[in-house]
Amino acid sequence: MTAIQNPFREQNRFTFTAFIKVGIVVWSVGSLLMAFYFTPDHFHDPTSHDMVLDTNDNTNTNPALSVTINADISSISASPPKAKTIAYAVSFIKCGDRQTSSAGLTDASLVLRHSIHKISSRNPSSGSAYDYKMYAIVHTQAKECSAVLKDVGFEIVIVDPPIAQEEIQAGGDGYLQKNIHREWCCGHDEFVKLYAYTLPEEVIVHVDIDYAFYKPMDHLFDAILYDKDSPEGMAARGKLELERPGERLPDQIGAFITRDWGQVAPNKFPPAYQAGFLVARRDPSVMKEALDIVRMGNYTKG
Repeated sequence: MTAIQNPFREQNRFTFTAFIKVGIVVWSVGSLLMAFYFTPDHFHDPTSHDMVLDTNDNTNTNPALSVTINADISSISASPPKAKTIAYAVSFIKCGDRQTSSAGLTDASLVLRHSIHKISSRNPSSGSAYDYKMYAIVHTQAKECSAVLKDVGFEIVIVDPPIAQEEIQAGGDGYLQKNIHREWCCGHDEFVKLYAYTLPEEVIVHVDIDYAFYKPMDHLFDAILYDKDSPEGMAARGKLELERPGERLPDQIGAFITRDWGQVAPNKFPPAYQAGFLVARRDPSVMKEALDIVRMGNYTKG
């Protein structure tokens, strides 16, 4: 039987030590190369392989390799552009009144978001070209009870009311300054809705949380985003249902509103503007302009 060699004997020590050192060097170099090549950018962006295989380098001597990589990159660039994102926003002003409850808020927000999802590009059968992002514009006094909205996919935007009651001038008989706090439901705090105009998306839709959508509104978005003389803009404008058909539209559409037909009462309440629904172009200057009008206090009781 052959005797077992002890690698740590004097005559074997150099060979074994050299083997260990070489192994450590190979492992270290291999680890560095792996760390460089298999980064998150390489996993998620196929074109980032150019960091290692630069197909535009004239020193590349492998035409087959160059053609294959360029073909992959061209197929990526030819893919459909990412859908534009529409900001859908609700505003939440206070906790614990007769209109809100934690359970009701959760149910309503889920129904609203699901209906928006169904009419968006995330649902291929909708035919829509637009994606969505959900926002909740939350008054500071409703911060705690609105946290549940984050759990159902809303980005929470905490805001202070943009105007105080004492800022309103006592114009005329001072009716607006004296009575705005009595307006349904939340007085001057309702103006937090105007923060919707400052959201980052190009088009915003502000709705009450008890809404649900049943068909895409691409023609409204297209009419805002595309030039009036472009094929897309003309097609979108041709689909608009106007209160006064034939009325000339502005060259650049800033917003769409609707009447509050559900609140009509013959000989008592005419069809007023539905403040819970707005489709608008992002424009922070609109918020400032609207608040300046409120501050003037020039209000006719109606």
